[in-house]
Order: sequence, then C-alpha cells, then structure tokens
Amino acid sequence: MSGLIVFAFAGLLIQETAPHPSTQAAYQAPVIRPFEPGRNFGREPAQGDAEGELYRRPLDTPVVVEAYVRSYEYAPDDAETAYEQGVASAEIRADQAAGPLEGAWRVVDAAGRTLYDLVLNDTGVGPVEGGWRAEAGWGAATSDGTTLTLDGPGAMTLERTGNGWRGVLTIDGQTRPASLIRPN
Repeated sequence: MSGLIVFAFAGLLIQETAPHPSTQAAYQAPVIRPFEPGRNFGREPAQGDAEGELYRRPLDTPVVVEAYVRSYEYAPDDAETAYEQGVASAEIRADQAAGPLEGAWRVVDAAGRTLYDLVLNDTGVGPVEGGWRAEAGWGAATSDGTTLTLDGPGAMTLERTGNGWRGVLTIDGQTRPASLIRPN
C-alpha cells in the first residue's frame, strides 16, 4: 500500500513541475516561411538527361565522338556519390593525421643532384619508417624526427625549413650538406 502512495505522490510532483499551458507563448508564424513544395512536387518530369537510357547497353561496335549528343558519362546515383564522398573524407582524415615526413621525398646535395629517393610513412605517432632507393641500391629508412637513418649508407640530421628539411648527410664517415625535398 505504501508503494502506491509513493507512486501517486511522485506523479503529483511531475505534474506540478510541468509548465502550465496558460504560461506558454502563443504560436506565431515564422518571419521567413519554410520550404513548401508545390502541388505537383515529385510528379514533374526530371530535367537534363532524363529522356535517355537509364542503363548502358553493351557496346557491339566502336562509338565515334560525334555520336554523343549529351554528356559522356551517366550522372552518378546516390550510392556512387556517397561512396565518392566517403573516399574523399577518408583521404582528408588520413592527410590530417599524417606527420610532417609522410610521403615521397628526395635527398639532394648542395648542387641539387639527387642522391636518394625516399618514401616515408609518418603516422604522426612513434617512429617514421620507409625505404630509400639510389643508383647503388636500396634499403630501409627510419627517422625519429631529428635524424633520418638510411640503413646501409648512413644518416642525415634533420632541421625543418619552409617546404622541406635540411641537414648534414653522413655517408662512410664523410659529411656534406644535403636537403630533403618533395619530388616534382
């Protein structure tokens, strides 16, 4: 019996806490009316290439360019558009998460001659890994952000510059200035 009283009492509290209808403002129409479709909305014919074929038929003979009277490709449907947007979004997120050494690089000497081509994977967290290639061979490359180590030939100190990196390349005990640039 006491459970019924508590339940009834709780119901009274809920009713008392709700605003009284007379205290609420009366509805007023918005200053700018929302979109209201016309009477024939959804029944009007589509514009553009709607008159053409919905699906392509297989080609049995070559088609010359002059045979096209409209766009070369069919417009993508909603699923294709959503897929393309998803791919673009994933690429943007991957680019945003990548570290500064991500991608293709080239080690050049002071005269601008290519010494090594690099591909580095910089996730932005932890060490950078990748590989190098030159006329003399190829191998693994790693970096901690301050030193680029080319397994086999040597290492290069890294100092950030505008669009790339510069430093001192040490190979077989000999040092020389070098830069890390993006290939064209």
